[in-house]
Amino acid sequence: MQPRPESRIKSLEARTTDIEASLQELSSDQAESNKALFAHVQAGFQEAHAYIKQEIETRLDRIETALVEHRDLLRQILDRLPPKQ
Repeated sequence: MQPRPESRIKSLEARTTDIEASLQELSSDQAESNKALFAHVQAGFQEAHAYIKQEIETRLDRIETALVEHRDLLRQILDRLPPKQ
């Protein structure tokens, strides 16, 4: 026995509603997941940026210190040379 058309339509509407609701939930879950992933990636980039910036500043400080030391040594050497005549 075949179900009446009204029953079949009601069944299809119920299935459609269930499918649409599932899609809506999946879409919402995916959006939340994407936001969380974006935040995680952003945090990683910020952490990497801060680390690289600190490394650059540290190396520049070392270079500056070495230049000052070399300048001072050159001055000492030049001070020991006899004056030009």
